This record gives sequence, structure tokens and C-alpha cells, in this order.
Amino acid sequence: MNNNFNIIITVFIIWLSLYMSALVELMISGVFVLSLGLMHGSNDINLLQGNKSAKILLSRWKLIISYIGFGILIFLAVYSLRTIGLLFFLGFSSYHFGEQHLHRRLKGLRRRGLHFLIYGLFIFLLLFSTHIEEVNYLVGHMIDREITGTPFVTLTLIIFGLMVLLWVIDYGYFKKNILQELFYLLLFVVVFYNTELYLAFTVYFVVWHAMPSIKDQILLQQDTINQSSLVSYFKQSAVYWIISLVGVFMLAQAFDVFGEELLPVLFAASVAITFPHVYLIRQLLSTAPKQGVADTSKK
Repeated sequence: MNNNFNIIITVFIIWLSLYMSALVELMISGVFVLSLGLMHGSNDINLLQGNKSAKILLSRWKLIISYIGFGILIFLAVYSLRTIGLLFFLGFSSYHFGEQHLHRRLKGLRRRGLHFLIYGLFIFLLLFSTHIEEVNYLVGHMIDREITGTPFVTLTLIIFGLMVLLWVIDYGYFKKNILQELFYLLLFVVVFYNTELYLAFTVYFVVWHAMPSIKDQILLQQDTINQSSLVSYFKQSAVYWIISLVGVFMLAQAFDVFGEELLPVLFAASVAITFPHVYLIRQLLSTAPKQGVADTSKK
């Protein structure tokens, strides 16, 4: 699996979206987010168990209880303080998106965290600025606050300028792939402009984040990616994925909300899942041996 595969899928989705209604796009988005999207974050306990320091300190069940307990605390905090939760979610998720895309290329760079944050923030702002009305409506419902008038386009241009400036400053890390990176960004602009908000987010989240993340997670535990390692990964993740899926529906039942009223609950749940997952992946990628997560960005 390499970026050529991701490009083919993305172009195919752009073409397919020309013939799909908004409802069909929403349904497809839901299926992929709840399958591969949720799956990529369902292997955290197994990854923790593979980490020697965590293994020494905590047993399997203590890990599970600690992980869930931390998630519940974050959920309750974010559900009560939604605006603050949104800002933290954007910050952590932006860093996580950028880390997944750039961690191989920037290995050893001291300020790579700034690259991660700015790159991921640009992706979010590009998504927002191409779907301003939908974002104003959905985010307004999530945090129960009016955000109409937010200068998304201006913010996107500013962050893009900062991102390019960082690329120029650290040109040595990008010089062999800068045209490739610009092509990816152009591809994201095209797909974001030509699809509904849900599908636009799904394309990036699943195709350009979750799938590469699954690949890296497999390489952290196995020497190579093949049918056997893929089957092993999905078997390990299946139980936690099912629990996560059931948890989403239980939250809806517990709060007795569906439709638009479910948005704040799902948002708080997303933040609760994101925080520990981002921290874990950051720790694992920063300590991974060079042979563990190979550099495949040039393939």
C-alpha cells in the first residue's frame, strides 16, 4: 500500500461523487468512518501491550480500565465545555494528521511538531473553507454557539503561508518531494470542492490517515505487510472495534438523542477517543526503531 493507491482511490471517489446524491455520500461516509476509521483507533490496547514500559506497569485489564476511564473523564469534560473541547480537538487532531503524513520525512528534525500541527491545521481549514455553510451549521450545533462570520478562507491562506515558510526553512527535508506534496494538496482541494462535507472529510480521514496509520501500526508489530499480518491486525482489533461501535449506539441511547441532537454527544466521544490515541501514537512513533516503520513515501 503506497500513496499511488491512495491517489487512485481519491480520484475514483471524485469521479463517483459526480453521480451520487448527498444522501448516498452521507451513507458511504458513515460506513467507512465506522469501519476503517474506527478500526484504526481500536488497536490502541494491543499497541500499549506491545510497549515494554506500559507492559511492565500495567496488566491487560488495568490498561483497558485506565484507557476507558481516561476517555470517560475527557468525554464528560468536553461535553460540559464544548468550545474549549473543540479547540483542543482541532489542535490534537491537526497534530495527529500532520504526524501521520510527515513523521517519516521529518525524522530527527527538532521542530517537526510545528510542521505536524500546521499541516494538519491547514487540512482542517481547507475542509472548512470549502464547506463554510455546512461547517457553520454543524459546529454551531456541536458547541451550541454561533460561529458565522469566522474568516475561514483568510485563516486557510495564512496557515498555508506558514506551512510553505516552514517548508522553505527546512527545505532539505522536502526538496526531493515538494512537487509531490503540492500535488497532494491540489488533489485535496479538488476532492473537497467536489464532494459534500461528510465525504470530503471521510476521504482524507480514511484514505489518507486511517489506512496509512493501520499500515504503520502493523509495521510496529510485524516485520512486513502481507495477508497474514493484515488478518492478524484485524483479528486483534476486531473486539475493540465492536466495543467501540456498540459504545457509539449506547451513547445515543443513554442520552436519548438521534439526528442533530446526537452531534454534541458524538463530538464529545470523538474528542475522548482522540486524546489518548494521539498521545499513544506519538509515543510509539517517536520511539519506533528505524526498521520498524519503513520510509515508503518515495514509492
